[in-house]
Amino acid sequence: MAPNVPALADKARAVIAKVRPGPLEARRALPIRSDEAELRRLWADADARAAVLEGIPVADARVEVGDEDRDWGRVVHLTLRLEAPVPGLAAQALAGKALRRLKALAEAGEVPTTAFNPAARDDAGEAAA
Repeated sequence: MAPNVPALADKARAVIAKVRPGPLEARRALPIRSDEAELRRLWADADARAAVLEGIPVADARVEVGDEDRDWGRVVHLTLRLEAPVPGLAAQALAGKALRRLKALAEAGEVPTTAFNPAARDDAGEAAA
């Protein structure tokens, strides 16, 4: 017996209509082991900032560097203003992703990526799309 396609489409529309757009702004904090001057230099560098915010639909981003938290590092607050509202906790997830990228850049000198990730496939070693 074939499913009733119009009924499924109506159910899908009803579910999508219930999804409410979330916030336009998100704020996350994370300790980063780096001195304040280096963190500010990284954030001011256009290439580094672009790497941190790559793929995130951000209209504006601000970083506030706080005090040292014992041996954990300096507490860094990242505030993102998104181009459009996103559902649920997605805004917080995007802010966390950008902040983890900044942490990696400050502590390891690079933003982690899966580009050129070796694998048992024909296109191994080529840039990821």
